[in-house]
Amino acid sequence: MSTKEIGEREFLKRIRELVDEIADARLGFDEDASDIPISEHKNIVVNVDTFVRETDWLPGMTEAQAGRKTAVMALSDIVAKGATPLATLLSLCVPKEFDALAAQELVRGFSQYCVKAGVPFIGGDVGSSNDVVLTGVAIGIAPPEGIITRGGTKDSDIIAVTGDFGLTSVAFEVLLNGKKADDDLRSKAIGAAYRPDIHFGLVSALAEKNLVAASMDSSDGLGITLNTMASQSGVSFLIEKLPISNGVTRFSEDLSIPEWKLAMEGGEEFILVLAIPVAKWDDAYKIARKMHVPLKRIGYASPGEGVYYETSDGPLKISTKGYDNFREWE
Repeated sequence: MSTKEIGEREFLKRIRELVDEIADARLGFDEDASDIPISEHKNIVVNVDTFVRETDWLPGMTEAQAGRKTAVMALSDIVAKGATPLATLLSLCVPKEFDALAAQELVRGFSQYCVKAGVPFIGGDVGSSNDVVLTGVAIGIAPPEGIITRGGTKDSDIIAVTGDFGLTSVAFEVLLNGKKADDDLRSKAIGAAYRPDIHFGLVSALAEKNLVAASMDSSDGLGITLNTMASQSGVSFLIEKLPISNGVTRFSEDLSIPEWKLAMEGGEEFILVLAIPVAKWDDAYKIARKMHVPLKRIGYASPGEGVYYETSDGPLKISTKGYDNFREWE
């Protein structure tokens, strides 16, 4: 049976017993990053993420944008855990006939995003391969109590996000499936797909005040993210307000695609999904506003399991459809 047939998540279940756990580490196998205690008050937080031309390079994307996106991918997961980034590294593998200036642009795009974020890019490795493969490594630091897992949501916690969804779904429809969108929406959607960004410092600021219970970035899709957080927390999520970007609803109507699908089953948006205790919401919101982060309440946790979106026709169960590294888009 091939990896495509079993899929990424089943494969991860099969290799779980091969992965060691470090004593006193906060992040387990089921997290997007790993941590290593180095003292009583400090843990190193590390993440590795890979960008492959065949599966990740969108039509029209420049080399610099591909490098930039790799940096975002690597940094997003440690930021979501509440770590302060210390440095990044990049492994670059390209075919032997690949243009040298184009390869240089890949590195420049990675480096420039790190410079913009104030994170030193300190080196890495180069190699030869049959395809373009960029692997970014991000290293951060956090106090152990400041590392926020996926699975800390409690009954009645508020579920919140730091942005609206659906733009990358529109971009995929336009770039991969040839669908039409009005000029303004097309521009915003392609910009979101080519040049994603992340909010630095919010999770660590909330964690410092003990204002956040769980955190995860939405790079695999909002539906997968919500289901993962709910499952690992042992609760269900009820989504009352769909966080949908302007213009996406009209696009969904034109294509006869439910807007919740575009919001839930997209991906690569790198928006934070947070669980915040009800009593701490006002304080968390004030911190986010002070940092110019659009923290938005979209639902709440309750006893049970699964994720449900409250529609006019009643609760709709949200599946775990989204991006799978072995199957691509499910």
